[in-house]
Amino acid sequence: MSDFRKAHEFTARWEGGYVNHINDTGGETNLGVTRRVWEAWCRERGLRVKPMRALVMADVLPLYEARYWPAAADLPWPLSGVAYDIAVNHGQKNLAYMLGKVATAGTATARAFRLIDVREQFFRDIVSARPDQGVFLKGWLRRVNAQREWLKDQVAAPRQARVLLVPMGGGEPVPWDGRSRYNAQDLVTLVPQLQQVYASPGGPWEYGGVLRVWRRQNGDLVLERLPVTPGTIPATPPK
Repeated sequence: MSDFRKAHEFTARWEGGYVNHINDTGGETNLGVTRRVWEAWCRERGLRVKPMRALVMADVLPLYEARYWPAAADLPWPLSGVAYDIAVNHGQKNLAYMLGKVATAGTATARAFRLIDVREQFFRDIVSARPDQGVFLKGWLRRVNAQREWLKDQVAAPRQARVLLVPMGGGEPVPWDGRSRYNAQDLVTLVPQLQQVYASPGGPWEYGGVLRVWRRQNGDLVLERLPVTPGTIPATPPK
């Protein structure tokens, strides 16, 4: 499962069905998407604007990934998961504001806990400035505390970095299934070498004229096939 899907599992618990509360500044909302955001998304992509009450998750999940995940995708896990939920709930500008108030020292998990603390204060500041929003504070703090518990679960079961392969023809990288062959490469032998050589986030790097390799911020090693020209001899990894 991608980091986006794992992050959205938490977010989906809190982005429920159709809501149109008179005191909610977001207005008409379904599955966490406001009418303004939904209509703008449809206009940009030439889609039919379905009525807000008719939306299902399949309609809005591409919007979540395109609009909100990029603001968190370059952060290490599980900080990216916390940041994603904030981007959905508060918007990318407010996420940037909150991240700016979090010290960059320490592990990704420590930074994530500090970001949640900043988020709680952000909610309390809203109510201080606009007392009519106090009707939502109890629910907001439930989400904050649930996120703290979710983050503890991530610490208890730390995420393992994966090897991902880009399918032939392109597309979203998928986890390596353990089979040995990939574009004429013996991955069982090759992957341990690549893990050591390309240990730090970055890339892409070209390996042997047959693979493009990069390391994501979350530790995943991604391999992509390159066109193989006749007579190409795979090279050994650089020292």
